[in-house]
Amino acid sequence: MSQKNTKTIDLVKEFYDQEIDHKALENALTKRKKTAKRFTNFSLEPYTGEFGDIQKKHLLNRTMVGYCHRHHRDLDGLSLNQSIDLIFREDTYKEPVNIYYWEKNAEQYKERYESDDVGPNDPFINRPYKRLRPTFEEQFGWERSTAINWSYLDGMYNQNTSIHWRIFLFLHNLAPTKSFELLGHKGAYNYLKLLFNSCFTSYKDFIYNITIDGSMLSYLNLYLSQKETPDENYAREVQELFTVGKRPFAKFTESDVREIARALVGWSHDYEKIVYEEGHENIATFAPWNHDVGDKFFSSFYGNRVIRGKEGQSGANELQEVVDMLFDTEENSIYIARRLYQFFVYPALTDEIEENIIKPLAKVYEDNNYSLTEPLKVLLKSQHFFENQIQNSLIKSPIEYSMSILKEVDLINEGVAHHWDGSNSKYSLFDPEYFGEKEKDNSFFKYAITGYLGGYYGRDLGLSITEPPSVSGWPAFYQEPVYDLFWINTSTLTRRINLVNDFLRWGAWLNIFIGDNGIQRRFNLINYLKTFENPRSISEFTNELVFRFLGGEASENTKNKIFQALLGDLNEDHWSEEINNLINSTSSVEQSYSSIEWRLGNAFEIMGQTGEFHLF
Repeated sequence: MSQKNTKTIDLVKEFYDQEIDHKALENALTKRKKTAKRFTNFSLEPYTGEFGDIQKKHLLNRTMVGYCHRHHRDLDGLSLNQSIDLIFREDTYKEPVNIYYWEKNAEQYKERYESDDVGPNDPFINRPYKRLRPTFEEQFGWERSTAINWSYLDGMYNQNTSIHWRIFLFLHNLAPTKSFELLGHKGAYNYLKLLFNSCFTSYKDFIYNITIDGSMLSYLNLYLSQKETPDENYAREVQELFTVGKRPFAKFTESDVREIARALVGWSHDYEKIVYEEGHENIATFAPWNHDVGDKFFSSFYGNRVIRGKEGQSGANELQEVVDMLFDTEENSIYIARRLYQFFVYPALTDEIEENIIKPLAKVYEDNNYSLTEPLKVLLKSQHFFENQIQNSLIKSPIEYSMSILKEVDLINEGVAHHWDGSNSKYSLFDPEYFGEKEKDNSFFKYAITGYLGGYYGRDLGLSITEPPSVSGWPAFYQEPVYDLFWINTSTLTRRINLVNDFLRWGAWLNIFIGDNGIQRRFNLINYLKTFENPRSISEFTNELVFRFLGGEASENTKNKIFQALLGDLNEDHWSEEINNLINSTSSVEQSYSSIEWRLGNAFEIMGQTGEFHLF
């Protein structure tokens, strides 16, 4: 796996630059809108129909960062209401720790940064940095950046059956920053933790807090704003992107932009204390000497409101008045309800959806102190959400695509080292003494997989968290009429298929060699087979495998191809015998392992090339 690309691809440019059938594209875009127009149930009343495996998978697809069987198992025996209660429990975000000690041990770290490091798997985020180079560079070092990236990837990978991490993605797309580039490790972690901590609180409070977060202050230049020449970047985006939306829906004026910029001038962050002292929490500061104390006058869109200028530290209170003004508009409630619907349900909107879904959700949002979770609870257990045509109607984003694959086979927690020595395959499962500590260490693999997910399978697929293409977020989540079709083009489709082969067939490359051949990490086949209801029956196993991986009903032709890939030249009794050897650990287990692993790899390769594999 290569990590050569340091810049995220431009999905919009790649999409339109590829050699495409423009008539087919136009038909696909028209179908997007027509699908929404074919919806028939626009009721937010609770769904009372069958809540079986198909409906549970649909609910989990839209609430997890990557559907997998263990989430499905958590809903066994639960009603829809009970499932919603489970899904809306808060999750946890673990502090980043040193997983990079194989990349740089304590001696190498000190040689590079002239600074003592923490021990393996110990936390580091509260440690102060020094001002002088090369120690100054420590706060931007690749090793700790990777460890912080793993902290949120770990949360998504090991997430409880909770919507928490998907709301985190929603907020990151809605109010993105390039946090690592601006404030180093502490600033990035503060931003990420603010997103996570805001998922179950008031969105109104989030807007106040994100305004004075060091990462956002830097990203949109508010910390550079001067009272003589107020910077208007944040004042524009907080309206257009974060709260009330664009014209023609929201009719704020250029004067409103200027007046908000005047009201917010004076805010900054204490970079010195955050970075160079013990601790990591964001420290926002307000400079009265740099605040415009004049009155601020707003347009009829905001009810001709006036924010009276304040002197001294009281000037900081104008931020709350700006936030109150933004959230007092009807447009804020409708705009956020729209964005929630487009992210969790379907991107294209119709008049029926606006009237019967968006407006009622907006009222739930407003009546519950601008909560994101309360309207989502109503939406996700509604009759409308379980409309058949909504199921499997979206293309998985790169992070949801990769996480669903990794989580399903539990490659990170239970993977085994694999090496081909030229004649026989060696597995740490069977030959643990054959491998060194490094290739068997889970922390080493976490470090490696983080680089792949952020680099080759992040930037090269178009979604690398903390690296948004613009302040608007990722176009696939908002840009009509293409929306999520941006995720797929001739280049990204090839890379997606490569991901399937790397993670499900050949194994994740570790860049470690024994002799001439490298070592991979493959999923533990025996443990994975044990998660199936009846793996001894190839027919039942095939059906369950297809259900787990494919979005929508697979064609009979696809099922037959997968069945034949698994069976090969065996008969069904021989398949059962091989599976028994594996599950019961008989003397023939190693031979059966290689046989079934190869056949399952063939099946994965076929599934990865079907359109249904990319839908959810």
